[in-house]
Amino acid sequence: MPAQPADSNRDTTVGSSSAQASPPVDFKLLRPKNYFANERTFIGWLQLAITMGGLGLALLNFGGSGIRIRISAFIFETGALALIVYAYIMFWNRAERLRRGERGTWDDRFVPVVVVIFFIFATAINFGLTFHKKAYTPPVDNLSVITMSWGQKSR
Repeated sequence: MPAQPADSNRDTTVGSSSAQASPPVDFKLLRPKNYFANERTFIGWLQLAITMGGLGLALLNFGGSGIRIRISAFIFETGALALIVYAYIMFWNRAERLRRGERGTWDDRFVPVVVVIFFIFATAINFGLTFHKKAYTPPVDNLSVITMSWGQKSR
């Protein structure tokens, strides 16, 4: 039986010292399908964020003018940016866990529920502000009275 070299357990990557031995890695976790699944999840979250951002931009560009439309657009855009940040953090966190060969749960049960509640909240705010706009006409402010009275003779 041939003898194993004494250095067979050492980490042979560039820049590593002989004192640092690499931890044992389960190669079942290092399969490419796991990395691609992480990337697909990241891209899926980005697609949802782009959809939310598109809704916000559509409200802003085609919803008319006024503070109510801007509030609704701001809510959707803020949610989209938060979702992008979350997706980025989770992608790198999971990639690091894959690299280290950690085991455990990879699912996230909290954030998808929060995203659904956010969509319901943002849509309800949008509808509420839209219907409130039609039911309520704000009083004329002093600036409008001044600009409408230009060119009219004072009594």
